[in-house]
Amino acid sequence: MSKSRRKSPIKLIVILLIAAIAVFAGYRFLAIRQADKDADAVLDTMYDLIPGLGVDTGISTGHGRDPLLTLSIKNVDIVGCLEIPSLDLMVPVTVKDGGGDGFASVVSGSPVKGKFMLEGDRDTTFSKLFKAQPGAKVIFTDIDGVRYNYSVTTQYHLKDWDEADNDLMVTYRTDDQTRFVLGCATAE
Repeated sequence: MSKSRRKSPIKLIVILLIAAIAVFAGYRFLAIRQADKDADAVLDTMYDLIPGLGVDTGISTGHGRDPLLTLSIKNVDIVGCLEIPSLDLMVPVTVKDGGGDGFASVVSGSPVKGKFMLEGDRDTTFSKLFKAQPGAKVIFTDIDGVRYNYSVTTQYHLKDWDEADNDLMVTYRTDDQTRFVLGCATAE
């Protein structure tokens, strides 16, 4: 067998592998763009329905309901909105496991009782989360328009679902047992 015939199957495998990677990357890009459009459509509706959403009053507006009120917008069950102004981040927050790319979802706790944990996708929703610095403002506004202000206290990696000592944790998974956590304390 000549060298050129032995190399042909290898060349074909390499070409097919490159093509498969390109197709996957294109699909992922389109999926992320669609998720951003879906989240933006929900946010547009939320601006109309939630009093004062996105308006920085500088103060928390009180205590809301526990459990959080849920509102279905475009077939997504929304409990509120998360804002981190220093990152130019504003995302709808869904019920537990209700989101996807472009959304954050409740993992545990509540803004009323504390130990409130929100999770999003690290490659889309929270891709800039690691840039938040201590002291940065974080705001959660519920469906009733009740605003909860927090301040970033720390960044760390958390294992085994330990909720640590934070009023709010904004997280994304780094692997099956570890999360990147932005720890926050209630701010007035």
